[in-house]
Amino acid sequence: DGIQIMWPFPPHIDSARVFNAVPVEKDVDGIHYIGQTELGKEDAYPPVTPAAAMELMKEYGVNPRGKHAVVVGRSPIVGSPVAYMLRREGAAVSVVHRDVEDDILKELVGQADILVTCAGNPGCIDAEWLKEGVEVINVGTTFSEDFDCLVSDVKGDIGSKASRFSPVPGGVGPISSPMLFRNTVKAAWDQANDHKSFDMRH
Repeated sequence: DGIQIMWPFPPHIDSARVFNAVPVEKDVDGIHYIGQTELGKEDAYPPVTPAAAMELMKEYGVNPRGKHAVVVGRSPIVGSPVAYMLRREGAAVSVVHRDVEDDILKELVGQADILVTCAGNPGCIDAEWLKEGVEVINVGTTFSEDFDCLVSDVKGDIGSKASRFSPVPGGVGPISSPMLFRNTVKAAWDQANDHKSFDMRH
């Protein structure tokens, strides 16, 4: 009933061809989410990790409307979709990526009311750059052989600046699995019954 793509791919695999091969009705990973939503399909399956980040913010009362949200990372399965979701929730969104110079990264991070890190580049953000009271959603995690654990994109004492932040590990990750199950159940329901009014909140 659903197809999940295991990312990242080996270098010889064309990711665009893989993504395009996934039928929309089985797209429980939300690969086609932005395109489907732009076409007016409001019940498109959302990408699970961005959906988990948004669910976390909702649970803790973080309202993006009118806030400056900075997303560090632009991958098609995390950075781009979470920026799109934040925009739809009324945030002014800046997206920073590997082509942006460090001084611009530092400046934008320092302006963020909400910071979503999903670069997968350990320590690319210094906690000293954060604005007082920022809400930090740590999505980017990388296994460090030096520390023998998962580490964040942010180095330093996040809590000294942030009003709240999601831990690494144990923050967004555990919420992603329920988001995948929710998409899969909805896909099965839709395919079995062609029933488009399934309530995604249940």
